[in-house]
Amino acid sequence: MSAFSMSLLLRKAARPLGVAAALFTLCLTLLSAGSGPSSYLHGIDVSRYQQEVDWKHVKDSNINFAFIKATEGDFLKDPFFDRNWEQSRQQGIKRGAYHYYLPWVPVEKQIAHFLNTVSLQPGDLAPVLDVETYAEDIPDAHMRRDIRQWLSAVEEHYGVKPIIYTYQRFYDRKLRGHFPNHHFWIARYQNVEPSTHPSDKMAFWQYSEKGTVSGIDAPVDVNWFYGDLEDLSAHCVPAALPSREVIAQFK
Repeated sequence: MSAFSMSLLLRKAARPLGVAAALFTLCLTLLSAGSGPSSYLHGIDVSRYQQEVDWKHVKDSNINFAFIKATEGDFLKDPFFDRNWEQSRQQGIKRGAYHYYLPWVPVEKQIAHFLNTVSLQPGDLAPVLDVETYAEDIPDAHMRRDIRQWLSAVEEHYGVKPIIYTYQRFYDRKLRGHFPNHHFWIARYQNVEPSTHPSDKMAFWQYSEKGTVSGIDAPVDVNWFYGDLEDLSAHCVPAALPSREVIAQFK
């Protein structure tokens, strides 16, 4: 039985006794301490709010992957991105970069900003589009069209299908059922797993924004990946295929 299945059974069984939250929190605590099965991986996401991260200590804390903020809108580059990007690689932590989407900024400029900032290597995690900002004067259909344009352009550039990050309420109101071809990374706290539309696929759960990880002197977002290392590789930039010229040399 998976750790998440076990936790859900504990929660349901304990509900009549009024201790469901305590049991579920205990289960998550045990998992984050490294006692969970290998089929679920623990990771973090960081930005300037974590300041200077000691990635050596992060690696020693059973962290398998890290998403790192790269860009926002068409102008902002996270001041710690270059440092986090290189030092996470040096420690062998599987890394991914994300872009914070602003719905009032032309999507073409946001695409160019991300592509000009982030250079991915084979084995890096797929790019992430962070979609969580409301703009009341922009129709939902327009926003979703821009999101699709970002996802399509970024996939074409890097050769891997991007991931969509959001939180449960925004997902329910704006995104639910509209992106069946992409995996979601959803934030939902209070010890409750995210819920998704039957046609949608979820790969990552951000279960807290108040995690404590060695090497980081501030609260940090903590996440589970629904799978093992082999499953995680399906969300990574593939190894480059040899060019036709190289293949021709061996014929």
